[in-house]
Amino acid sequence: MLHYLRRYLSYLVPLTRTIHSPINGPLEVTWYRGRKVLDTRHANYSYGSLQQVLRYGLMFLKPQQAQRILVLGLGGGSVVQTLRQEHRVTAPITALELDPAVIAVADTEFGIRPDANLSIVCADAFVWLQTAPSAAYGLIIIDLFIDLELPAELQQVGFWQDIWRVLPPGGQVLFNTLTANPLTVAGEELTEYLAGLGFSVKEVEVELLNRLLILERLLV
Repeated sequence: MLHYLRRYLSYLVPLTRTIHSPINGPLEVTWYRGRKVLDTRHANYSYGSLQQVLRYGLMFLKPQQAQRILVLGLGGGSVVQTLRQEHRVTAPITALELDPAVIAVADTEFGIRPDANLSIVCADAFVWLQTAPSAAYGLIIIDLFIDLELPAELQQVGFWQDIWRVLPPGGQVLFNTLTANPLTVAGEELTEYLAGLGFSVKEVEVELLNRLLILERLLV
């Protein structure tokens, strides 16, 4: 009953609950116009504009054909919802999330919790990836933000070499980044570096802030 009352009241005024996270700062779960969203102080983390961005990026991919999917940056789990409900994905999904407070919110507020086809790992994605099995994931979704900041590790050679390694030939990547923060790796602009590493690269600008890279590991 309380759930439906909050949903109704949210059409009149946003209803926000704040959860403290030592990693992300204040997390805000807000009922707004009949829907719940998860925000940090400056960014949407799930079920708002971010879900729209990743939903758009997935249109350029074939997630339903991937035998296994890796999500780096679970947030509140809206990308899992999109994969399952809109793309009818039934393949196993492994989701990495650094912040245990975010994992708890995904569970209690959005019903995203481990099941037969969803493994949620609380770990540093950059460290975990170093020992991940080779050629294991047909699709990798990278959405690694702390509020509006991109981790410095995204500009390290080792990270992208690990991404290339855990994909089979033909495997795909959806990488969410920012237009205002161009990334470089080993002295090259990221797209140039990735092309040299063995990826085809497609750039997609979404809204004013987000830039998506659609990658596919070439058959080499």
